[in-house]
Amino acid sequence: MAAAFTILGTVVGMVGQFKQAKAAKKAEALRQRQMNLEATRKKRELVREGIVARANATNAATAQGAGESSGLAGGIAQVTGQQNRNVLATNQDQQIGNGIFKANSQYADAGMLVSLGSGIQSLGSSIGSNWGGLKRMTA
Repeated sequence: MAAAFTILGTVVGMVGQFKQAKAAKKAEALRQRQMNLEATRKKRELVREGIVARANATNAATAQGAGESSGLAGGIAQVTGQQNRNVLATNQDQQIGNGIFKANSQYADAGMLVSLGSGIQSLGSSIGSNWGGLKRMTA
């Protein structure tokens, strides 16, 4: 009877570990989705800020009578360059984040294999020790 409970406990533990790993992967996928949404929003915000900064520079130069000057072109180029650097940095952060999420997913998969291996080992030990007892009882 104790052997049956040991086997049942092992099976229930394995099922629980699989469900736990599945839930962790689902949560990780949602966190990754959230990170990607935030990165997209940040890039849009950076583009909007660049548009506003270029418009402000154009308005200020025009108000001063320098609407056709090389200074305005240089200022707009500087604003555009900064915007592009900020978008690039956000893209790089997003790529690194996606790499981390991928590694976490692989780790969760490996954890499921470890759980399965431990469960099978425990199950094998239970069956093996009970099989030996049954052999002795029938002999």
